[in-house]
Amino acid sequence: MIRFLFKCYLISEDEKWCINGGNLFSLLMRNGIVAFGGMIGALILLMVAFMGPWYTMNGTGSFGGEYTVGFYLCSIEEKGSITGQEVSWSMGYAEAKENAQIVGVDTQSFSTIENALYLTLFAMATALISLIGMVGFVFRLGTLSIMKYIGGGFGFLTFLLALVPALYVMTTGFSESSTDFWFSQSVLGVVITGGPGYAWYLMIVVAVIALISAGAILFRKENPEEVSVEKVAPLANTEDKNKT
Repeated sequence: MIRFLFKCYLISEDEKWCINGGNLFSLLMRNGIVAFGGMIGALILLMVAFMGPWYTMNGTGSFGGEYTVGFYLCSIEEKGSITGQEVSWSMGYAEAKENAQIVGVDTQSFSTIENALYLTLFAMATALISLIGMVGFVFRLGTLSIMKYIGGGFGFLTFLLALVPALYVMTTGFSESSTDFWFSQSVLGVVITGGPGYAWYLMIVVAVIALISAGAILFRKENPEEVSVEKVAPLANTEDKNKT
C-alpha cells in the first residue's frame, strides 16, 4: 500500500495518475507543472537581468591602464585603473549625458536603455500575472480554462516583452567610434572592445523559457472531468437522508 502511494500523484479528489517512469514528464506537462516551474524561473531571471549590465565596453591602454564601462538599466558605471590608481564611478543617464565625452560613449544609446527599462518592467508585470494564472491552473483554483488562458496569454506577452528590448538594444551603437554591437578597435594606442553584458543574454533566455511555458499550457488538452469542478456530496450522506 505504501509503495503504491509513492507511485501515484493526486490530481484531484476523485482522480489519481500512476507514475511509471517514462510518463512522469507527460504527467507534469499535463497538469501545467512544467509551465509553472518555467515561468518561476523566467521571473527570477528577469529580476537578475534588471540589475545586471546590458552592454559593456572594455579599454586597455599601452601603459597598462584599463577600464570597463557597464550600461545598466538605471545607471552607467565605470571601473578601471589609470597609472596604478583605481577609478570607479556610477551615475544616472541624465547626468551621464554631460560627461559622455569622457568615456567615449554615444549619448543616443541612453534613450535606448531607458526604453529597455520600461519594457523590462512590463515583462516582469506580465510574467507575474502569468504566474498567478498558472498557480490557479495547477492547484485547481477558479475556472481552469480561464486560468489556462491567463497563464498562457500573459506568458506569450512576457516572451514578446523580453525579446523586443534585447533586439532593440542590439540595433544600437554604444560607442562614438563604432556602430557595431560587437566590435574591437584600436584608437591612439588604446584597444577598445564592446559587446553585450550578461543581462542581455538573460533576456534571450527569458524569452525562450516564456514561449515554451506559454505553449506548454495553452496547447494542453483539457480532460472532460476538468471542465466542471462541482463538489458532490458523499454517497453515505445521501443514503442517510433517503432513510430519514
